[in-house]
Amino acid sequence: MTAKGIKKSYIQKHVTTTCFLHTLQNKTCTVARFLNFRSRNHTIHTEQIDKICLSAYYDKRYIMMDGVSSLTYRHYRIMSL
Repeated sequence: MTAKGIKKSYIQKHVTTTCFLHTLQNKTCTVARFLNFRSRNHTIHTEQIDKICLSAYYDKRYIMMDGVSSLTYRHYRIMSL
């Protein structure tokens, strides 16, 4: 399972299949909160970062009424729905 921009250690410890299914069924977002080292003006700081880890929103495909199947945008069957 991958989540872009989220630390691998956070994914291994906190993101499970049940979190994934819960996000899809309830159409919610899962937020990842973790600490990261950053260097600004040559001084090192720790920052707490909040990112969206899992999201049910997918803007590249058209989700059908059943919530499971999808079509690409500009598909000929979308106009007839």
